[in-house]
Amino acid sequence: MNAATEFDVGPLTWVKSEIDLALERAGDALKQFTAGGDATQLKFARTHLHQVRGALAIVGLDGVTQFVDSVEGLLDDLEQQKVVADAARIALAQRALDAVRHYLDDLVDGEPNQPLRLLPTYGEVQTARGEKRVSATDLFFPDLSLRPPRRTPMQPL
Repeated sequence: MNAATEFDVGPLTWVKSEIDLALERAGDALKQFTAGGDATQLKFARTHLHQVRGALAIVGLDGVTQFVDSVEGLLDDLEQQKVVADAARIALAQRALDAVRHYLDDLVDGEPNQPLRLLPTYGEVQTARGEKRVSATDLFFPDLSLRPPRRTPMQPL
C-alpha cells in the first residue's frame, strides 16, 4: 500500500453531499452571473466554493484544497475586476468546479488520491489569473511523517 492508496474515504463520504451541494450552488451562481452580469453572483459562487475548500481541508485533501484555492482566487479576481470576466474565464471556472466534483466522485469510487490529475485545469486557472508560475509541486503534498527505509551501505568490489 502506498500514500496514494491510503486515503480514507470515510470522512469524505460524510461531507460529500454537502460539498456537491455547495459546488452546485457555485455553478448556479456562475450561470446567473453569465445571464445577468450581476457581480454579486461571483461573490456567491466564491462563498460556496470557500465552503468546499474548508470541507476538503478538514478531510485532508491538501492537493485538491490547493486547486480549489486557485479557483476561488480566480473568482475573486473576476469579482474585483483584476481580470476581465469574459465568457472564457467563466467557462473555465465552471469546468474547474466540474473537475472537483468528478475528482471527488472518483475518490469515493475507489480511485487513488492523485491530485496531479487536476494539473491541466489548475494550469489553465493560474494562467487565467495572470500567474506566470505554474508548478506540479503546487498540488503535490506527500506524507512526510513516514521515514524512508534505511539504505544499506554499498559493499566494495
